[in-house]
Amino acid sequence: MGYFDSDAEEMLQVYLLETRQLTGQLSTVLLDAEKNNCFTQEDIHSIFRVMHTIKSSSAMMGLTEMSSMAHKLEDLFAFYREQNGTVEQPKAELFDLLLDALDHMEDEMERMSQEDYAPKSTQEIEERAAAYLEKAAGEEIRLPESEETTEEEQGIPGGLEEKDGIVVRVVFEENCRMENIRAYMLVRQISGLCSCVETYPPNLEKAADGAEYINKNGVFIRFETQQEEDVLECLSKGLFVKNCEIVSQEEKPQRQELGQEEEKPAARQESRDAEFISVRSDRLDKLQNLTGEMVIQMLNLDSGLTEAGMDDLKEGTAYQINRLIYEMERTVMEIRLVPLEKLIPKLRRTLRDIGREQHKEIDLAVNCANIEADKSVVDLISEALIHLIRNAVDHGIGTPEERLAVGKKRRGTITFSVESMSGELLISVSDDGRGLDEEKILEKAREKGLLNKPAEAYGSDEICELILQPGFTTNQEVTAYSGRGVGLDVVKNTVEEIGGQLHIHSEAGEGSKFIITVPMTLATMECTRFQVGEYRFSLPSRYVFRFMDYRSNRENIRETNGRQYILYEDRMVPLIDLRKFYRMESSAPDSSIVIYVKNVEKEGCVLVDFMYTQKRVVVKPLPPLMGPDFRKRTGITGFGTMGDGVVCAALDPGLLISQYEREAVYDVQQ
Repeated sequence: MGYFDSDAEEMLQVYLLETRQLTGQLSTVLLDAEKNNCFTQEDIHSIFRVMHTIKSSSAMMGLTEMSSMAHKLEDLFAFYREQNGTVEQPKAELFDLLLDALDHMEDEMERMSQEDYAPKSTQEIEERAAAYLEKAAGEEIRLPESEETTEEEQGIPGGLEEKDGIVVRVVFEENCRMENIRAYMLVRQISGLCSCVETYPPNLEKAADGAEYINKNGVFIRFETQQEEDVLECLSKGLFVKNCEIVSQEEKPQRQELGQEEEKPAARQESRDAEFISVRSDRLDKLQNLTGEMVIQMLNLDSGLTEAGMDDLKEGTAYQINRLIYEMERTVMEIRLVPLEKLIPKLRRTLRDIGREQHKEIDLAVNCANIEADKSVVDLISEALIHLIRNAVDHGIGTPEERLAVGKKRRGTITFSVESMSGELLISVSDDGRGLDEEKILEKAREKGLLNKPAEAYGSDEICELILQPGFTTNQEVTAYSGRGVGLDVVKNTVEEIGGQLHIHSEAGEGSKFIITVPMTLATMECTRFQVGEYRFSLPSRYVFRFMDYRSNRENIRETNGRQYILYEDRMVPLIDLRKFYRMESSAPDSSIVIYVKNVEKEGCVLVDFMYTQKRVVVKPLPPLMGPDFRKRTGITGFGTMGDGVVCAALDPGLLISQYEREAVYDVQQ
């Protein structure tokens, strides 16, 4: 058995969910307060409530170290709250204390699900908190006793007594902890017996200070029912319920028929329950994988019905099943969506720590709107974004003195932006710093033997790509954040593993911009499928814009420096004959089709033999045995299957066009 007993094990997920929400709130408050150099009265109340709740819930879980640490910090902010004011120009020591406590809590929560989990000591943080409180209060430390001694509020709050039904007051046993969650569970137990349930405090499941109020005053529950005795018995026998008393009872005639107005409260309660049902992410992963397998099997079924000449069945029952699978897949995808804004506190904290370490003043500008993406995508790009923030501070933003010397503002700015376009996320991290020093990059690349042609033959885009090589760094000294050449290559590999791309734009003296494009989901992808020779390929449909007849467009094809280009809307774009690109022996037939493709950076045309119908395809990543450069050299990013079981190579148009433009004509190394 692990650290937690069976009862605590059942509550662990609820505890982690609630505490992570609280630490997220705490992180935001602290970073805002440090930026404004002030704790407002609202900030002080927020931190006090967070610490009070964590203290109580941690004690209930048997996490005495965590509870004791939260108690010490609660005492500190109880003192500030007692002063009835703000904390102007707080010392850096206070922020360090609170952020260290935050780091400790987050680290503990990451380890709690492990079998060998054991709490780490919080003695050092507690001693620092006690010392800071003593310093702040001087010799006359008088901690508030209001939390324990406030008299119970009189009367029935929230206007409950003015409505129909019965109002009861439920009081829990002392030190039972997480009173708001216990009250929420009680309400769920009686909701099936009642036509209407209402509480004060409202929104028990998400009220951060609900436990504090209920601990002092109890929870007031108003309900309408024809099974009064059953409801009262259920409430009285609830876990840790000390007392349940009727405080108001309106004797009003029951309506013979429940109209729309009577049904609404129950419906609201039901929808509120549904909104906050927690689902483990591994179960969602399994459900997503199952829907992916259903998509594959449906492709096989379509192919089989076509071969058997059973078009009626294919266009009838099979079509309806296909629609249901699609709706199921879309629903699973929507459940897995999380806002990109959840990354902001982590980015701000990273920026704060490295900026302070290097004595640099930096602001983070954010433009995320309300964009959401699949949880797995957000989790995977999180570390990539941390690397980009560190890189921007370490290499891009100078010290205040350096910036003033070149006519820039004292404070630098890093901008984090997210856009959503056609099933794809466009994420950028830009800074107003030094920009990339191309000569320095070429010099370092020459030292490391990374140049495969004369330095003067490299364009700006190719020079920028050199910094993505493993082990590449221009820093002469190793620091806590850079100097080992580990960073941007990790970003590149992470992004490419999920079918994305990393682009770099930089101007010396003006700053740099790193652009990441990734799919919004890793489940299935809408693909345009086609055949070239004996082989099958697919392109993400979000990149496909137009189909053209090869025969009628031959006169628009030109060859320049050994490469073919085709005239498209008054401009020449690359034309890639996949037969030649992949060294197939035969030539393209006259019936071939030209596909115009375009992504954020590149545009071009691909010459193919035959088109299949557009379908949602489950694209599997490349196996490790393909090697790290296979994707870049071939433009192939993964594999799917056709309806007949034939393997279908998934192409990335950006990589395909880049390789075609970079190398000698159709020079794909085997």
